[in-house]
Parts: sequence; structure tokens; C-alpha cells
Amino acid sequence: MKLRKALFCIQKSKGFTLVEIAIVLLVFGLVIGGLMGPLQVQIESLDRKATVKEIGLIKEAIVGFTIINGRLPCPDIDGDGGADMLVTDCVELHGKVPWATLGVGMTDGWKRPFTYHVAKIFAYDIDGDDGDYDGDGDVDNPDCFATATTSNVAFEICSIGDINVLDGYGGNPVASNVPAIIVSHGKNWAETSGNDEGENEDDNTNFVDKTYASGGNNNYDDIVDWVNLNSLIAKMVAAKKLP
Repeated sequence: MKLRKALFCIQKSKGFTLVEIAIVLLVFGLVIGGLMGPLQVQIESLDRKATVKEIGLIKEAIVGFTIINGRLPCPDIDGDGGADMLVTDCVELHGKVPWATLGVGMTDGWKRPFTYHVAKIFAYDIDGDDGDYDGDGDVDNPDCFATATTSNVAFEICSIGDINVLDGYGGNPVASNVPAIIVSHGKNWAETSGNDEGENEDDNTNFVDKTYASGGNNNYDDIVDWVNLNSLIAKMVAAKKLP
């Protein structure tokens, strides 16, 4: 009798009840859920750092290209990575970074292409310069153009860009007279919300650079950087491409 009772107890203790299993799964789910939040934040941080680093390399490559060719590269319009240029001008001033021409990475931390906008005066063909960069038939910045004597360079020391960077849609200026700008549209590329990110997706010369903001009606996770005008001119002078 005692032996039978002992065997019964052993058999009874071999498994878990459904309630016990449910409790274990609940606890396990809470633990995993608690870990996923910080993990996603860390992954987002790593992607942003990788993107910032790649943009830095793109800027260096743009300056190097300019020193060699006397003008900034045109955007890539057809998606093959090459700078698309007509006989004397860019096909478009707004497109993607010409990664193949520059020899840089093709995508940002989220495996999406960077967009790129260049001021016409800095990408104009070095042999076709007529001083009219907006197509209105008038010489732009005539005081500068009148003294333009440098050969094999599209622009002069006195040249200025037409790209403006603001701290928000219709906001205050962060940078003006920018020659070229690079934009990563962040993790939410396909879900752009609000005017700030929208300003970075159209093809005009206004862009927004502001602090990362998650949630609400105006998410902002774009990463924006630009070629600094004074730095570009200084490097062209140092390379003896400008007087």
C-alpha cells in the first residue's frame, strides 16, 4: 500500500499544471518585453551613429571631387549611383547622392539611399558658365561674376549657394548660402509626418535640421548635414584651385 502511494506521488509530480505553465510564460513574456525596448533604442542609436559617419565620408568625398573637377558633383537621378549631368549642367539639382561617382556607401543605417541637393552655381560646367544660375536670363551675383577669372573652376571665392537650413518649417536659419546638402530620412522614411520632415523631401532649397523627436504629430528623425561654404572655399584655395 505504501509502495503504491509513493508511486502515485512520483507520477503526480512529474509534470506542470496548465496554470503553472501559463504563469511561467507570462513572466517570460514580461522579461522579454522589458528587454526589447532598450534593445531597440540601442539599435536605433547604432544606426544613427553609422549614418552620421557615412555622411561625414560623403562630405569629404564631395570636397575631394570638387578639388579634382572644379565643381561639385551633380545628383544621381536614375538610381545607378552616377552623377547625372547634361552638356553644361546637372540633369536635376535634387536627387540621390552619386555614391558610385564619389566612391562612398550607397545607403544609410536603415539601408536607404541618401538624398542630395546642390546649388547650381557650384555644379555648373566649368566651360559653360554664363553667370545665370536660376534660368531667368539675368546674371546672378553680378559683382562676383564680373571678377570671375579663375579657369577650370565653376565658382569663385565670392560665390554663394542658395540652400537654406532652418530649425523648423518656416523657422529660424541654422545655415545659409549652403553649396550642397545631404539628407538621411531616418528609420521612418515611408511614414514622414509633419512639415519639418516634409521640408526635407520636396525639391526646393529650404531644409530643416533639428533635434531628434519621437512621437506626437511631428516626428523628426532625419539626419541632415551640408558642405560648409567657407570650408569648401578655404580647401579650394589651399589646393591652389582658387586664388
